[in-house]
Amino acid sequence: MFSTPSDSRTWLVGLPCRSHGSRIVWLYYVVGEAPDSAEALCAAVHRANSPSEQDARDLVPVEPDRAEVQRIRQHILGDFALEAC
Repeated sequence: MFSTPSDSRTWLVGLPCRSHGSRIVWLYYVVGEAPDSAEALCAAVHRANSPSEQDARDLVPVEPDRAEVQRIRQHILGDFALEAC
């Protein structure tokens, strides 16, 4: 049983990008208060494309078409679980 409602608005969004050695690196963003997974993805991509984030990864672009979006839920005992969308 979860203590967060089934319509929880907290999401974990994973965005892949390729490092300079063509290795895939995953960037994860926690997005709160997004009404659905599509809005959560848009918010995460917006964050990933901010100047400070782009500078941190040497302007390597993210690949939003391969994103992973999961809802964050909290069990009644306090443990967190990820629910695939």
